[in-house]
Order: sequence, then C-alpha cells, then structure tokens
Amino acid sequence: MSLFDDEPPRATRSGADWENHRKHRSPQSGPPEDEVGVLALSSFLLARTPEVVVAVRGITAYSDGLHLSTVVLFADEQKSEDIAYSMNDFSRSPGRFRFGMVFSDGRAATSGTRDAPVVQGGEPGLVLLSSTTAGLTWSGEYWLNPLPPDGPLIIGCRWPDRGIPETLVEIDPSPLLAAAATSGPVWGTPTGTPRP
Repeated sequence: MSLFDDEPPRATRSGADWENHRKHRSPQSGPPEDEVGVLALSSFLLARTPEVVVAVRGITAYSDGLHLSTVVLFADEQKSEDIAYSMNDFSRSPGRFRFGMVFSDGRAATSGTRDAPVVQGGEPGLVLLSSTTAGLTWSGEYWLNPLPPDGPLIIGCRWPDRGIPETLVEIDPSPLLAAAATSGPVWGTPTGTPRP
C-alpha cells in the first residue's frame, strides 16, 4: 500500500521536440534548431577606414539558408559606439549602417527593413538574429533565407556616418551551396530516415 497511490505515473518524454519545431518553424525566422550547420566560408573584410573595420567572420550553411557572423572593429574607444539600435533595423537615419546582399538573379536582401512585411514567395530576407558589444567590437549574427542560386553572390555594406560608401564584395556561392547540401536534421529527415 502507498500513501500516494492517486498520482498517476508521469509520461516519459520522447525526446522528439524537434518534430514540433520542424512542423511550426518559419524558414525566414532563423536557422533550423535541429541542424548543426556546416562552416562554409571563413572571414573576409568588407570595408576599412582609419576608424572602423567591417568584416564577415564566417558563413555557416544550413539546408535552407545562411548564417552570417559579422563584426565591426573600432580603432578609437572614444569613437566606438553601441550600434545595436541601428543594427536592429529601427533607426532610419540615412547615414546609418546597412548590410546586405544581391543574388545572381538580381534579388536583394538588406538590413534596415524590419518593418516591412514578412518575406514570401522566395524573395530573400535578411534578419539580424542577435548582436553584442564588447569594448571596441560589435558582433552581429544574420540569417539569410533562402539559399542563393548559382552565380556570383554580392555581399556589401554602407555606413556614410563612418565614411564608408556602398562597398561590395563578390563571392562564389558554390562552397556555400555544397555545404548546405550536406547539412540536415541531426535526428532524422522529415520522413524519419536518419542522415549520416
């Protein structure tokens, strides 16, 4: 006999929360939480002045988008700033920082459009997922969806307030697309077949 026989046993969790995530996830919202992603491209500079450097630290490919790690380095602590307000797309100052890319088919995605409608119909969207400021460094994490098509991919920035005109860098998306093809759910595909 037990004093607390009226308590039914608790159901054991299945560990399959990823199924619910996958079912309700919007591809424009960020990387799939059931994928690790594949680091596809290392760092490169976008722009440099005597006061500030803008760079991409790396690009990680997922099955349906790209995660871009960006960094802004300031040379002078007195002139450094927490640019999260501008980076979060709420500032509309013409001299603010802008970041974006152009696909080979002419479609473009840029920061600074958060109040626009959610992207539909395959139009690319660029979302700032998070940002941090520490000393002379600002770091931002962006999500691009969908994946770019074959052909040159242009990544660029503009920051008139810091003396940076529109500056564009062309990269080959082939390594990004190859990496994306190898990224997938760690607990199985939507049909339940595990991926290597």
